[in-house]
Amino acid sequence: STGSPLLLALPFKMLKSLILVAIVLACGRCSDMGRKGKKSFEVLKKPSAEIVVDIGKTVSVVCAAHGHSMMDPMVYWVKGIGARHDEEGKRLPVTSVGKSTLYIEAAEEDDIDSYKCVIEDVCTGDKTDIDFDVKVPDATCEDVYGVGPVVYGATWSFKNWTAAVQDCKDKGMEIALPTNSDENAELLRNLQKSFETHPNARKFAHENWVWIGAHDRTKEGEWSS
Repeated sequence: STGSPLLLALPFKMLKSLILVAIVLACGRCSDMGRKGKKSFEVLKKPSAEIVVDIGKTVSVVCAAHGHSMMDPMVYWVKGIGARHDEEGKRLPVTSVGKSTLYIEAAEEDDIDSYKCVIEDVCTGDKTDIDFDVKVPDATCEDVYGVGPVVYGATWSFKNWTAAVQDCKDKGMEIALPTNSDENAELLRNLQKSFETHPNARKFAHENWVWIGAHDRTKEGEWSS
């Protein structure tokens, strides 16, 4: 920027003083704002829980908040928080005050992941996390992502068993229930192929289970459908 050469030309002692003054002003600003009333921030806009996009298309997600009796909070993004949204993830380099946009001009497979918008009060450290997933269309039974013709199509979404059964019904299908060894082998082949090629499966790398049409939630070892 045009101010950089001037700043670099300042003596070190003067530069150090300027940094200290900036810190004092920032801390003073937090204190002054706090005396005017109870500090809080209000989330004005948050991402949807699922954002579906085709590969090569644009992703634009807005997250915004406003401070009451305080400065507007910092807003930034974290990528790769896992299928359960419980992993630390990696903080992205976009940080703004009050409002931030996660913008991906042309989505690639690496962009299909779990994210969170973090809204943080820099004075108190209070934070609000808003988790969401960027997904491609399931295309469960079509050969769209190199899965190939399948008998059993996988839907890569983190749900409980009841929600998984309903999700299949909503898609006009039934949750898979193999009844013999041949069907079970076919199910495993189809799942493995989908796991290796479907972009939505990437964040499930640390999971080793899927829901099928039976469960032992009532009593372990006793299966019902």
